[in-house]
Amino acid sequence: MTNWKLGLLGLAISSLGLSVLAAPTAQAAVLIIHGGRGEPPPAREERVVVRRGYVWDGGHYGWRHHRYVWARGRYMHERRGHEWAPGRWERHEDHYDWHHGEWHSHR
Repeated sequence: MTNWKLGLLGLAISSLGLSVLAAPTAQAAVLIIHGGRGEPPPAREERVVVRRGYVWDGGHYGWRHHRYVWARGRYMHERRGHEWAPGRWERHEDHYDWHHGEWHSHR
C-alpha cells in the first residue's frame, strides 16, 4: 500500500474510534459505591411539586467519610422515550452497596 493510502486508512479508523467515543448513550455505566455494614436510614420525606418537562430524583442517604449523609432530591430534565429508575441501596454479603439511578429506554 502506498503512504497516502495508509494515511487515509489511519484517518478513517481514528475518525470511527472518536465517533464511537462521542456517541451519547441511553444509560449510564453502572457505578456501585460500597457503604457501611449497617442498614442505611429510611429516606426523608421531601415536598415534591410536579413540574412539566422534569422528573423528580428523590433524595437518598449517601456514604461519605464512613457514615451515611443525606443528599437532597433534585429535578432532572425529562428524556423523551426514557424512564428514570432511581438509585437504591442493596445488601451485599456483610455491607450495603449503592447503585446509582439510570435512564431506561421505553421499548
